[in-house]
Amino acid sequence: MSKMLAITEYEYKMQIKRIAGWIVLIFVLVSSMMDCLPVASNLARIEFLGDIHYYVRRVFSFDGLILLFGIFFLTAGRMVDDRKTHRRDLFMTAPIGKANYIGGKLLGNFLFALTLMYSLLILSLVGFICFGPSDVAIGEYANAIFSVSFCIILPATFFVVASSVMLPELVDIRMVYLVFSVLFLGNAFTTDQAEPIPFYIFTQGDLAKLIWQHPKYLEIHLGSACLNLFFMLGIGVLAIILVAMKRRFWRAE
Repeated sequence: MSKMLAITEYEYKMQIKRIAGWIVLIFVLVSSMMDCLPVASNLARIEFLGDIHYYVRRVFSFDGLILLFGIFFLTAGRMVDDRKTHRRDLFMTAPIGKANYIGGKLLGNFLFALTLMYSLLILSLVGFICFGPSDVAIGEYANAIFSVSFCIILPATFFVVASSVMLPELVDIRMVYLVFSVLFLGNAFTTDQAEPIPFYIFTQGDLAKLIWQHPKYLEIHLGSACLNLFFMLGIGVLAIILVAMKRRFWRAE
């Protein structure tokens, strides 16, 4: 366990020092403030912005998606890079098992991604506190944080990071970039609707609708929401298992 944590710490520190991640976060934060802050100009466009649950859902359905897109490219191919630079050979000369290496790489990048995602959440909530209604109870803030964490932040971040770190070990990284770019575009152009939303829509799917329901589309499709969650967790876990089972990945197997 200590060896996995050492790799996790190395990976996290390396990623957190990259300026690109913070530039993406600043860009997304500015975009979020312009679009979502409950000020008069935005409320004239979107009447629901004064509702904390709608607010956090909108921030992470749109701006959170952009942040995840940046995270995807920042974490993509981390293990492939180790192989190409022969850094993995250095890890293999130490008494480190394959499970520790894979777990450390995944956990380090996952924690880095969560740092950016929760930074966006905290700063967005500060903006809502400053500009939003003053009568919002603490319990509503807590419920909104829990809801957006369970329905978007944790599953979507796990799905994106596990896929970006693991899949390039299995298929050409250019194919991974292409498939996920199309997937992100599909998410970007998805809107609320009465019918079940496709299960592969990971920031605006039926799971995200559990945070807040549009008055025109109050029906909750629980089966579709569960399938949405299963897709995100299942693809991430499957990618990890396939890499762990890959032959010739670690020493002489």
